[in-house]
Amino acid sequence: MQIAKEVSFEFLGQTFIFRAYIPEEEVKEVLNYLEEKKKEVEKIKKVPTFKLAIWLLLQVAHDYIKLKKEKEVLENYLKSQLSKLGEFLEKENITLGCSWKE
Repeated sequence: MQIAKEVSFEFLGQTFIFRAYIPEEEVKEVLNYLEEKKKEVEKIKKVPTFKLAIWLLLQVAHDYIKLKKEKEVLENYLKSQLSKLGEFLEKENITLGCSWKE
């Protein structure tokens, strides 16, 4: 059983404290990601904290959906390539010294 670590950080002028079951490095990576996204918006114009928080929420959701779709495309491509490799090996009657069929 993992033990939750208390994480404290300041973001958008507020201090947040929560418990996390993920490694500290991952927490830092998330916070750095959010900080970079915040800086992107602040370069454009100064926006109220609430609007910035909503924009960040939408941006993170967009990034997640985009990566999820890219992952699905990659998985489908790899499955296709694996299938082609299997067909090639079967056609050429090549054995690799192990069984890969069910």
